Amino acid sequence: MIKRTVLILCLLAGNLIFPPLFYKERLGGVKGSLAMADDAAKAPTTVPDTAHTIVGGVVKTVSWADPVKGTRSEIVVTDTGKKPIHILVTSTTTLWDSDAKAIMPDKIIAKSHINVIYRTTPEGVNIAKSIKIIK
Repeated sequence: MIKRTVLILCLLAGNLIFPPLFYKERLGGVKGSLAMADDAAKAPTTVPDTAHTIVGGVVKTVSWADPVKGTRSEIVVTDTGKKPIHILVTSTTTLWDSDAKAIMPDKIIAKSHINVIYRTTPEGVNIAKSIKIIK
């Protein structure tokens, strides 16, 4: 028991004293550089958010994720110009009814009128942030 306690204390002390020595190595830089502590503080912690697009239209098709088949949740919305827009629905997408109450995904069906707020990734994938059904 005492050996285990001493080992844990040594590991904690080593992490408190020497962590700057290994920061740069973990991030692909020079091994053992103490200057990396400043560089790590300057590194961005989140991915910058891109501009969002709002589109209103009619749901053309809806397909919900199926882990067995390896498919993702996606809706296709036809906008006012009759242009289909494929939008990925993720676990962070908020779904609302016309009274601004949260709904389950099964409430979004084909031929529903909706407004979608989404962003487009650099790869060209549209990811929904929010979907609201309109009466």
